[in-house]
Amino acid sequence: MAKQPFTWQPEDVIEVTNVSGENFILHLDSGELRLDAGRTLRMTASTLDQHHIVQLVNAGKLQIQDFNWKKRR
Repeated sequence: MAKQPFTWQPEDVIEVTNVSGENFILHLDSGELRLDAGRTLRMTASTLDQHHIVQLVNAGKLQIQDFNWKKRR
């Protein structure tokens, strides 16, 4: 099987952590994604183009950090 090219750059990956006690449905261009309280998901940085996600970050409900590929779990 031929190796498929990335449709994103690995260095553009971020970790989004729900630090609130609430569960969220994130409305992304690719569809809806559930982010439960206390969970961390890896996403591309383009996620921050979504206005409602920026609002959750500004409200202190989501934390964003760069994903360190060398320390991946």
